[in-house]
Amino acid sequence: MTSFAASSVADRAEQALAPVIADVGYELLLCEWSGSGGRPTLWVYIERLDGDSIGITDCKVVNDAIADLLDVEDLIPGAYNLNVSSPGLERPLKSAEHFERHRGKDVRIRSWEPIGGRRNWKGIIQEVGDDIVTVLVDGAEHRIPLPAIERANLVYVAPDKGQKKGGSQRKKRSVR
Repeated sequence: MTSFAASSVADRAEQALAPVIADVGYELLLCEWSGSGGRPTLWVYIERLDGDSIGITDCKVVNDAIADLLDVEDLIPGAYNLNVSSPGLERPLKSAEHFERHRGKDVRIRSWEPIGGRRNWKGIIQEVGDDIVTVLVDGAEHRIPLPAIERANLVYVAPDKGQKKGGSQRKKRSVR
């Protein structure tokens, strides 16, 4: 079996699968190749074009559309698992369009190499343009080139329901 770098397998899969996934009405967000030894896994993260949540039926439609292509094209040598999934609440971000779509939201970014002495940022997406993502971290803006980003994902922040800490408040009943 030939050995391929994880990013190489994922990149080749993305290039081959994106048009097929678009043809069945979905957007390919990201492919990830994981696992060493045993049986590795190709993760295919999809999103609906109408913005609705991904369900099991959506995953099956995409799985059926791409499974044969992967085998025929022999993109991945040897045995592997194929998982088609929703990206979840902390969805990965890869392209400028992904970052732009989620401007104003919390994000976690890791770069391949240090930029300004750091590789990790957690902040709010401010701007996207000219292959640069600007993130506000602790009151300071950081400009991160898209090609320098190893991994980025949204950070789920639970909505504030306006409840006070300490539980509910009850009124005392008057005793008669």
